[in-house]
This record gives sequence, C-alpha cells and structure tokens, in this order.
Amino acid sequence: QCGDMNRAQLLFDTSTKKTLPMYGAMMKGYIKNNLPKKVIDLFNEIKDPDRVIIILLFNACAQLGTTEELNLIKRILSNIPESLFLEPTLSSPLIHVFMKCGDVTSAKSLFDRSTKKTISMYGAMMKGFIINNLSKQAIDLFSEIKDPNEIIITLFFNACAQLGTEKELLLLKSISSKISNSFYSDPYVVTSLLDAFMKCGDVTSAKALFDRSSKKTTPVYGAMMKGFIINNLSKQAIDLFNEIKDPNEVTVNLFFNACAQLGTEKELLLLKSISSKISNSFYSDPYVVTSLIDAFMKCGDVTSAKALFDKSTMKTAPMYGAIMTGLIVNDQEEEAIDIFNEIRLDELHRENHRDKKMKLSDMESDRLESNITIYLSLIKALAKLGMLEKAESFVQQIPTSFLTDHRIQNALIHMWGKVGSVDKAKRIFEKISQPDHIAWTAMINSYGLNGMGIEAMKLFHQMPKELINDLTYTCILNSCSHSGLVDEARSIFNSIETKTDITVTTMVY
Repeated sequence: QCGDMNRAQLLFDTSTKKTLPMYGAMMKGYIKNNLPKKVIDLFNEIKDPDRVIIILLFNACAQLGTTEELNLIKRILSNIPESLFLEPTLSSPLIHVFMKCGDVTSAKSLFDRSTKKTISMYGAMMKGFIINNLSKQAIDLFSEIKDPNEIIITLFFNACAQLGTEKELLLLKSISSKISNSFYSDPYVVTSLLDAFMKCGDVTSAKALFDRSSKKTTPVYGAMMKGFIINNLSKQAIDLFNEIKDPNEVTVNLFFNACAQLGTEKELLLLKSISSKISNSFYSDPYVVTSLIDAFMKCGDVTSAKALFDKSTMKTAPMYGAIMTGLIVNDQEEEAIDIFNEIRLDELHRENHRDKKMKLSDMESDRLESNITIYLSLIKALAKLGMLEKAESFVQQIPTSFLTDHRIQNALIHMWGKVGSVDKAKRIFEKISQPDHIAWTAMINSYGLNGMGIEAMKLFHQMPKELINDLTYTCILNSCSHSGLVDEARSIFNSIETKTDITVTTMVY
C-alpha cells in the first residue's frame, strides 16, 4: 500500500505458511503498483482460490486488457460453476474485464443471463460500452435504471460527452434538470457534466454550471479549461488558469495546450513566465514536458523547445513525436529526420543492453499510438523534403504491423505522390478496402502533383459524394489546373453547392 513492493515481496517470500489473505494482499499490492503480470503469476501458484482471489485476478487481467488475458479468463471460467460467476460480487468485475479486453459480446451475454442486476453491474456495463466507443448503448442502458446513483449519472454524462451531438445535449439538459440537487455537491458529477456540455458545444451551459458551483476543485477547473480549448476559446482557458491558486500537472498541461492553440508572441511570453515558475517536479512528468515542447514549437520558438528536449533525461515516445512534429511545422524537416535516427540509435542501444522500454515496434496499446505518431512525423518530413531515394530508405524501417494502420497508409499515399512515385501511392490506395476522405483526397492530389489530371478526374468521379470536402475540391481543381483541364475545372467548380473562400481562391488562381 505504501509502494514498497520489495519489502512486501521479501516478507511474502520468507513466509513458510502462505495463506489466501497473504496471497490476496500481494495481488492487491501488485495491482496498485501496476504489476498485473505478477498477479497472474501468483494466481497460478494458488491451488484453491476464493472469490476475493478470483476478483483480484479479474482486475489484473482488466488492467492488461489483451487477448491473452481474455483467453485466460475464459479458461478459468470453464472450471467454475456458472451459478458462482453469475453472483453480483463476481459478475461486476467479470463484466469489467470482458469489456476491457474488448469482448463486448461476452459481457452482454453475462449481463443478460444475470437474474439479479445490481447497480454496480449496470455501471460496469455502461463503463464498458464507453470504453468500446458504444456510448449509444450506454445511454440506452441508463434508461433502464430506476434509481441511478452518482456513479451511474457520471457515466451517463460521459457517454453523452463521447457522442457530443445535439441529441445528447438535449438528453443532458433533461437529465441534469431532474437529478437531485445533492448530486451537484459531488465534484465528479459536476466535472463530468461540464465536460459533456463542452463536448456538445454548449459553452454557455458549462459556464453557468461552473459559476454556480460552490466547491470548485482542480478537476472542475481542468474540465472548464479543456472545454474552452475544445471549443477554440483558448484565451478564456488562459484567463481561467490565472484564477487557480495551486495548479497541478493537469492544469499546467492544459495551460500549455491553450498557449499552443493560439501560438502568438504574447502566449510565448506567458509560456516562458509560467514554465520558469512551476515546481521542478513538474518536469519529471512527461505529459507536461511534451505539451511544453509542443507549445514552444507552435509559438515558433524552436530554440526553447530543443533546449527543453535536450535537457530531458527520460525521453518518451510522445516527446519524440512532439519535437519531430514541431520541427516539421517550422520547416526543419532534416532535423526531424535526425531526431528519428536518434530514436533508432537509442533503440539499438537499449536492445543491446536488454532494455526494450522504448522499442518503437512495441505493441502495447499506449505506446502504439505514440509510436505511430513518430512514424507519421517521419513520413511528413519525407514528404516535405520530396526526395525519392531518402523516402524509400526510411519507409523500409516502418514495422510491417504499422503499414495496415489507416493513418500510416494515408500519409504514405501523400508522401509517395510528393516524391513522384505515383505507382506506389496507387498500390497502397488500392489495398484499402474502404478508403476514407483523406485517402481519396491524398490519391487525387498525388495524381495532380504529377501532372496526371485525367487520372485525378476519373478518381474524383468515383469518390463517394458524402466524402467530398473543401480539401478534395481544392486538390481536384489544382489537378485540373496543372494539366490544363480548364473546362473540367470550371464544371466541377460550378457543381459545388456551397463555395468557400478556399475553393473560390483555388479557382481564381
């Protein structure tokens, strides 16, 4: 509980008679200290686990959330009578682990078979739907609950926030007007409602709720700041930050994000002022450092961003991504590629020392997103440089597992077009079963950049009309222009129902 796992481990290992409560205490400690694999190893030593031990195993598997853990859970369940895991004490954590492992079907099946549905089971189902981006089902389930508590209400607000449409905004207003006033003394309820209002675009209701909240906690301030940033009102986020007496890492992070969104000289001065005043301990938080690097870059201060990056002793994947993206934005593509080379050297060094903590092909979900960001930055840098040989050399270093990611595919289509290899762009495009608007537009642009206006026209006419946007029109008009297809360009321009400044400017020039 105090974080001293070494002493706990020593005490446990030297005990000659290990009881179930001792196993339970160790398992709980491992979970608290983010060591779920050790929980599973310890579980395998126990001959006759009780309910508590099984629940702790479920929690550990939920923390990992992979197919391997899902299969383990199913093997264990095959040896347990169904009547046991249908009991509410076991069914709630079991629903949770199914959902965390992405097995919504098994979670729903278990929930439907349960004759006594408790509020915690409803909560586990709602939370699971939200985790799996099925918020509509979470909202539908909420309507079945007769007497929701604060947790259920909070989950309902979170589901509405995830969808963020006008329909959910009406639901929010309806439910929030009906719940007991006592709920508004719960900062978690208030924070989630603020977040939901903001994500549904109703800044006015969020501000009204914030103003009448008597107990403004740091998370409440954070929800407001985040909401202002989401709604492109970063100036208000900065003003609100100035009201916070003792900002934590989250609110400082949001302040940096707000400055990054505005990106002017004024925000740069604010960044330098606040970053010089915050506690040194904040600089051990990689999220804070990453957002500050990003903010410096977006304010055009490459020197400060690089100095901060170089000074950081623990460089994470998001930090590498932020510095690379910033260098590209500031037209320093060669330096961005140098950073990528630094990552590769660091990776080789770690592999040689059997430390794979920062391995770029690491498939853990949290690292995967960051690593894809690094490769996307690399591809953007190569596209801006426009050098075919360099592009071919570096693309070979992208792990095969990443090449099926739609963001990587879209970026590669654009890059190959920019370096003059339309055939390679086309091969990637044709492998995508359902191209999104970015893929279609990137391929049209690739044809256009390489003087293949007729091919661009053919592809444009094949593109589903609902996917066409301003950028698509801009690309096809430019493609026609580069190939001298003036009449075709005029025909497309005249067919545009709502002409924006961008499309008009493209047509004129």
